[in-house]
Amino acid sequence: MKNFLISASVDIILIFASYFLFRKVISGPVRHRLYEKIFSSFAKFVIYIFVATVILTSIVAYISYRTRFISYLNIIAPAAVSILVGFFMSTVPTRGKGDNKNNF
Repeated sequence: MKNFLISASVDIILIFASYFLFRKVISGPVRHRLYEKIFSSFAKFVIYIFVATVILTSIVAYISYRTRFISYLNIIAPAAVSILVGFFMSTVPTRGKGDNKNNF
């Protein structure tokens, strides 16, 4: 249970760190265009996250098996997925169409 809590807290930290990193690196209009072109709806967003998570976990598992680091699979795969989820979170627009920059 202790290892799970440590791993979960590290994954949450990775999600937020990658979220803020991608928000700083990628400008707002570019992130908004990415969201509009790729996701455009919440249903697509959820489906793409699921598919990308499965693909990324499969790639990490294959690499772990080939390099004989299989004992670290339960640590490396969630960490990689956390970074991916942080990226996806950063592309979601934070303002609606009718919101102005001056109204907070």
